Amino acid sequence: MGKTFKQTLREYNWEKNFLIRRWKLRMRFALMGMVKWIMRPRRNAPSLSAARKILVVRNDRIGDMIATTALIRNLVRCGYVVYLSSRKPALDIIKHNAHVSGTFTYDDSSIGAWLQSMRAVRREKFDLAVDVRCNRFVDLKNLLFCSYIRTPILAGFNKSSLPTFNYPIPYYSPESHVTVQLRTLLDQLQVPADDLHYELFVSDEVRARAASFLQPLTNGRQKKVAVFNPFGSVPARFLSDQQIGIVCQQLGSRYHVVVIGEKDSVQRLGALEQVSVFDSQSVLDVIPLIEEADLVVTVDTAIVHIATCYQKNTIAFYINTVPVAPVSTDLKIVRSHEIFLLNSKLQDYFQDSKYLRKSVPDRTIPVNHLVWAPNNPHAQQIVFDSDPISDVEGALFQSEFVRALKAVHEAHQGVAQQTDKGDGQPLEVSSMNGGANM
Repeated sequence: MGKTFKQTLREYNWEKNFLIRRWKLRMRFALMGMVKWIMRPRRNAPSLSAARKILVVRNDRIGDMIATTALIRNLVRCGYVVYLSSRKPALDIIKHNAHVSGTFTYDDSSIGAWLQSMRAVRREKFDLAVDVRCNRFVDLKNLLFCSYIRTPILAGFNKSSLPTFNYPIPYYSPESHVTVQLRTLLDQLQVPADDLHYELFVSDEVRARAASFLQPLTNGRQKKVAVFNPFGSVPARFLSDQQIGIVCQQLGSRYHVVVIGEKDSVQRLGALEQVSVFDSQSVLDVIPLIEEADLVVTVDTAIVHIATCYQKNTIAFYINTVPVAPVSTDLKIVRSHEIFLLNSKLQDYFQDSKYLRKSVPDRTIPVNHLVWAPNNPHAQQIVFDSDPISDVEGALFQSEFVRALKAVHEAHQGVAQQTDKGDGQPLEVSSMNGGANM
């Protein structure tokens, strides 16, 4: 059947709009190229072996910082003095980390706050600064912030076309865990790495608050405790009321469910049977709670990484973010995918064109659920294609959760049976205030 005049006209308008979008996208990156002229250029990097005072720039989220604790420990173990720059919630995670010599709060919520962040970091001088972020989108504020750090050596991943980064490190490994990237940096510094396990530290006051909350729930250990985090850092990861009900119902016969998250979001869930809401002031409050839990169920990668630190039985929900070529012949869908790929290519070439022109790395978009996977043998990962996750149909959500819960229980029983026979060894936790080896 041929196209109607109306359909032909609609497709013509789509083509015109996509041509305009392509032009605007290219113009945007052409204008962004002017920003390179106000970045502080650096000469060829001197030897990294002379560096001792390092600023690790990790201007992103809590989960990223938890993974970075492995990098911090290894640097300090080999004699480096380590400072950190990040957003306040992420810095809270390392508040009690004795390996960290100092921190700088990064705030780009306004131009004034951003300039103040830059002024604060410029009061110190470093032998080396390294931007450890490896997500491939362009963040101009972060790049300018890095540019004006007082250091003779500025390292960063995939930054060969930015003269301010005089030690670019190529890294195109879209399916490798974040710890592989961190190990790559340690290799550049010739630092022998340990197993890159995470570690977290909290005050005795925070630990006592969690113990006080858990005491009436675990008295007699009639039921185990499951920590449940139904709301992530972005709305796309929020579970629906139906999905929350499914989780609580499946856990209810074996666990007392403790819900964590933003107070305004989780308070109403306290009315559910066998459910308690933990009132936390910050992410630090939930660390000892997770350390004592029997199971962790979460949609948020920060909680996943805390659970990994203590090798907890975990069920983690992820969204599949891998862009797949459309099978549809719908012109609008096909052109939208092309725009996405063009934007990705322009961002890569804006930062790393020199390397990309002489090499042919795998430019596949990093696979989020692999890069930020639990990295925990006691974890079950559930990956859904729906974005947001609340759109996952109830029956599919329940079947996947039941499967994962069964796998966790079977694995736990297998370990218990091996230990009873003397074939297995219990997990060794480094200290009461530290983390577990992975």
